[in-house]
Amino acid sequence: MTIEVITRGGFLTRGIFALIIGILFIAVPIAMQDLIAYIIGIFLLIISIVTGGMSISTDAGIKHRIPVLILSIIGVIIAILIFISPIWMVILYTILIAVWLLITGLIDIFLAISLTELPHRFLLWVSGFIAIILGLLIGLAPLPTEGSALLIILLGIYCLIFGVISIIVGLFMKKGDIIIAAT
Repeated sequence: MTIEVITRGGFLTRGIFALIIGILFIAVPIAMQDLIAYIIGIFLLIISIVTGGMSISTDAGIKHRIPVLILSIIGVIIAILIFISPIWMVILYTILIAVWLLITGLIDIFLAISLTELPHRFLLWVSGFIAIILGLLIGLAPLPTEGSALLIILLGIYCLIFGVISIIVGLFMKKGDIIIAAT
């Protein structure tokens, strides 16, 4: 079990950082293509390794672990490709991210259907639906510039929302308050 402690300063810091990134992504999406390639690569690599490790170490049945492990392997492969050639990856990462979002959405919906005992499983439905919609929007946009620019703008919007929520949570916390999350 991993314990994560988030303080008021932690929420405010990550909120401000997310706002800055969101503004940059929305203000200059084409100029951010190489940078976004590296950011997505780092994000995918970390998340895929952690998710893959969780899928291997969980007590869930094989039918629940295999789709998550496959998604993790796909994420690691995409991250490695992004690090190898960020310039040529502008088109490829747009398509691969769209496919990754579609697969993620389908797996989230599959898990929401199969894990009937999971509390708040409707959140998996929502997450899956949003991932599928974003995957379709990004994947069907004209390439190379419109699709990748749309991806960057959508990520910028996400960063802005995430940043505002983090800052609001941080501002409502009192000095010395902490949030402990156990996973």
